[in-house]
Amino acid sequence: MARMTLWCGMPKIVDHDEQRQIMIDAMWRVVARDGAAAVSVRTVAAEAGLSKTGMSHYFESQGQLLALAIEQSVATVTERIMELDVLNLGIADAAEALSAMIPTTPKRRRQGQVWLLLLAQENDPSVSRVLHALNMEVRSAIVDILSSLEARGIIACNVEIEAAALHAIIDGLSIMELTDRKLSKFSRANAVVQAQLERLAIVSKSRV
Repeated sequence: MARMTLWCGMPKIVDHDEQRQIMIDAMWRVVARDGAAAVSVRTVAAEAGLSKTGMSHYFESQGQLLALAIEQSVATVTERIMELDVLNLGIADAAEALSAMIPTTPKRRRQGQVWLLLLAQENDPSVSRVLHALNMEVRSAIVDILSSLEARGIIACNVEIEAAALHAIIDGLSIMELTDRKLSKFSRANAVVQAQLERLAIVSKSRV
């Protein structure tokens, strides 16, 4: 009986990572149901079945919640790109891989709307650090793809400069997809990215 009393009196062990994931999942449900503008500490806490105070034990601000959610989303996309056989990608396949970073599907658009919310809080030091890390992760994936194409003689370019240009194109197309669907439907994001890669291939041929 003494052992039973001791066991019952032990504090419950809480998996903090699991709790954070529960809150992130709750946030995505709010976004899917009510839109990104509805995201707040209050709405997410209610969706997760927690109080605002309980949620503050895991996230000090809304920005931290958004940052971790977007960090996971970008990591998923870049991991998928890195799982591809980068050494054997052609122009079309490379364009398709890079276009996966652009919010052209309903799920990606929901993630993109949260990204826009995060950008509005870039003055928060914890958010700005995450944004920088995300940018570096995206840039690294672009560099890897361009480096592979160049190594096989498919394109010829200054990889770092062209990676920066492609990064800017991807971000620009992403913002267009999120803010002006009427215009974005004429842009065909994948075609724009592929045209940029084909331009580098044309430059490569002209140098021979």
